[in-house]
Amino acid sequence: MQARTKKTLALITVGLVVATVAFVGVLYALIRDSDPRLPEITAFAHGHAEQVAPLAFCNLYLENCETGRLAELNVPPGSALQLSLPQEIVDAPWRMVVVYQDPSGQVVVQERAHRAGETRAVTVQSTEELQLAGVEIQLPSAVIDEQGLTQARAAWSIKTA
Repeated sequence: MQARTKKTLALITVGLVVATVAFVGVLYALIRDSDPRLPEITAFAHGHAEQVAPLAFCNLYLENCETGRLAELNVPPGSALQLSLPQEIVDAPWRMVVVYQDPSGQVVVQERAHRAGETRAVTVQSTEELQLAGVEIQLPSAVIDEQGLTQARAAWSIKTA
């Protein structure tokens, strides 16, 4: 290889290295200053999907809380609500509160507890006899109320009817 060719290749290489370092630096600055995202549940029903952010999200001691909004997703009788859970929920013990309404208007509440690592996705049925009205996924805190029950530190709530 001629000296001139070697010099040209060296300059191109240095230019590419400088451009790569600059790109990585800008990318790092953008990521570093961005707000951390709260974990979201993916909810799917009746042909529609929605990313569900937490209605409330606190640390283990119910401090530094952030609030969100109630999600809404139509789940007609005879359909099902499918929930795909983020790793932050899967890796912790959690509970699911399911609210149904029967044809007479009576409210029926069911609660299901799940152990850490046990479940990545859940399906909740809505029937003519028990129409699904809402679902809430809760992460427990380290705070115990007067009745000796663990308070939720995070909740993802979905209104379905």
